[in-house]
Amino acid sequence: MVGTLTVQNLQGPTSGANANKVIVPSGHTLAAEGHVVQVVSNQSTAMFASSGGDASFSNALSATITPTSASSKIKITTCAVYYCTNTSSSVNHRFRLVRDGNPLSDYNGAQDSGSAQYLQYRTSAVNNHIPVPFNFTWINSPNTTSATTYTLQVLAATSSMQFYKGGFIFLEEIAQ
Repeated sequence: MVGTLTVQNLQGPTSGANANKVIVPSGHTLAAEGHVVQVVSNQSTAMFASSGGDASFSNALSATITPTSASSKIKITTCAVYYCTNTSSSVNHRFRLVRDGNPLSDYNGAQDSGSAQYLQYRTSAVNNHIPVPFNFTWINSPNTTSATTYTLQVLAATSSMQFYKGGFIFLEEIAQ
């Protein structure tokens, strides 16, 4: 039976085993647009280091989420602290976000060139051992209900850098 039910309020029974509950049966979902459907997080448990002069990106933090709807958006938030050790006056660190091995964002040498966007380009003074907070938020539409892995990658081009253990990556599925 297909139809539309229009109500002003939904209210569960006031007594009994399910008092004051509105129950959505197993196998069914109830999601309001813009609301968080699920949250997945991962915390680094060890120091992560990237050597200066690296030729390729290294994985720093990653987490996997299985969206409940192909129309959902995924909000990716990274939160970490890093420091660099350098011997030159210019330090270039590149960060990018990757979904299932494919870059969503990238450093490509100029903020407005190419189709991808970079996350951060950092220039630092000589011998910077000061902890630097590192936070990014990105919204993505994976258009799938399959398990999807998001990874923050790092390229330490001119000096070594280390992420302190305890960094996080959060994935939030947002209903559309």
